[in-house]
Amino acid sequence: MATGRVLDLAADNAAPDRAVDVPSTGAPTGRVVDLVAVEESTEPALGPYPELDDIDEVEGFADLDASRTASPPLRRILILADQLVIAAGWLVAFAVGYLTGDIGFGPLTAIAQTFLVLAAGGVLMSASGLYRRRICAVRSAEVARIARVSFGLAVTTVVILATIGRTEALLAGVVGGFAWFSLLTLQRGVMREWIQGRRASGDFGAPVVVVGGGSDSTVETARLLAEHPVLGFEVQGVVCPPTAAATDAAFPWLGDPSSLLEQLARSRASGVVLDAGSLTGHELNAFVQRLAGTGLHVHISSGLRGIDSRRVTVSPMADETFLHVAPIGLTRRQVITKRVLDVAVGSLALLVLAPVLAVCALVVWAYDRGPVLFRQERVGQHGERFTLYKMRTMVVDAEARRAELEGENGRSGPLFKLAHDPRVTPFGRFLRASSIDEIPQLFNVLEGTMSLVGPRPALPDEVAQFDDALNERLTVKPGVTGLWQVEARDLPSFELYRRYDLLYVQNWSLGVDVAVIARTTAVVGLRAMRALLPTRLRRSVPALE
Repeated sequence: MATGRVLDLAADNAAPDRAVDVPSTGAPTGRVVDLVAVEESTEPALGPYPELDDIDEVEGFADLDASRTASPPLRRILILADQLVIAAGWLVAFAVGYLTGDIGFGPLTAIAQTFLVLAAGGVLMSASGLYRRRICAVRSAEVARIARVSFGLAVTTVVILATIGRTEALLAGVVGGFAWFSLLTLQRGVMREWIQGRRASGDFGAPVVVVGGGSDSTVETARLLAEHPVLGFEVQGVVCPPTAAATDAAFPWLGDPSSLLEQLARSRASGVVLDAGSLTGHELNAFVQRLAGTGLHVHISSGLRGIDSRRVTVSPMADETFLHVAPIGLTRRQVITKRVLDVAVGSLALLVLAPVLAVCALVVWAYDRGPVLFRQERVGQHGERFTLYKMRTMVVDAEARRAELEGENGRSGPLFKLAHDPRVTPFGRFLRASSIDEIPQLFNVLEGTMSLVGPRPALPDEVAQFDDALNERLTVKPGVTGLWQVEARDLPSFELYRRYDLLYVQNWSLGVDVAVIARTTAVVGLRAMRALLPTRLRRSVPALE
């Protein structure tokens, strides 16, 4: 989502290109914004760091470059998953051609055609940048390129099957194109969640060095990346002047920028994150221009805080890179549209999920003959209190037993959650893992006390501990899902809870709502799949609950 989300589906350590990616670091969920394409400069070094010219003279740097460009395991996994989906789409297209046209060729020809489609798909995926971090970090950009790949495969299908008849080949191509787009979009969404879960466990991380001017901003940027392992970065340390803010921080101080290349070679980093908030424009340009020739991934923390990346667009002026930040606020028409979206999607979801809800309700009741629904008072928009509905996942006297478990709280701040809550029933664990227990909140959406997307509905005792800034979350309706739920629900930090809620409130838009709903669908699908797996197989699917 907005700000800082270098949460990329694709190549962690993929062969770098010459583009400079700019993640906004104002809050922990943004996206990578493509700021400017930087080509290797032949001009003299700019700024106070002329040693950046001496790349070839730095011991170990050549070996470092060779190791960075090796094909990483994640890329191979993505290629295999994509090829399986491309093969499935081809089977759909071929079946349409077989049923509607006169297939006059033999099995060897069909096999050769299959390999041709797979090869074409691989080339199109790679050429479209669908194995590059900066492309797959932005879901909309990824989907747009998947659409292009699907169109290319549809044209390939029409050409391959042209011998069965023009109309039949065209029909096969159209059906195949829709199949490829649907399957690739779904597969990439599921893979995104799987990769984030693996990254949260420490896998698929790209080593990076944070470079800045040594102020608190440099450390804040490093902390942002470290607190969000799902972004796929492993902070090796900071390179900056030896100020107290840098050397006393929780991250290794690697040295002064005058020894940057040596530090990069020593840390074997595959990328650099430049903290624009602590560098002068002259220093920033020097780093960008010279690092562009190293083969490293270069990212720039823009210094914007709490600004949704959807509000930021590149607006060149006089051939220089400027950023335009759109104002915030919804019009009356957008507010009405949001309510219509809530009612329409909430009603449809309840209709589709009614059988699942009925079966689960019966099991909950049969376990201890207790109430099916759990009702709890929460604080809604403008501080008004309402009754939240959930499917009961705990024993009947769970609320009375909370006081005795306070000392085992796994959350920081006013939030309360146990990693292994003894009050949760066996079936309740399944309901939580699959998020089925949240379905009754759709009734809250229909009655208007909640929205599909918004901050988490807080308890009165939690709200009593909020400061004035965090109380801004009460200006919007609480949501069934939201940024915090899909981005940092598993993380114990109350600061992340605070950042995500304020990020949503300050950057509220229908586009954000749609993106969160789409992401939630993928997250819930993966959770449900994992919950249905045998215990011995669940380790292969990341825990997202």
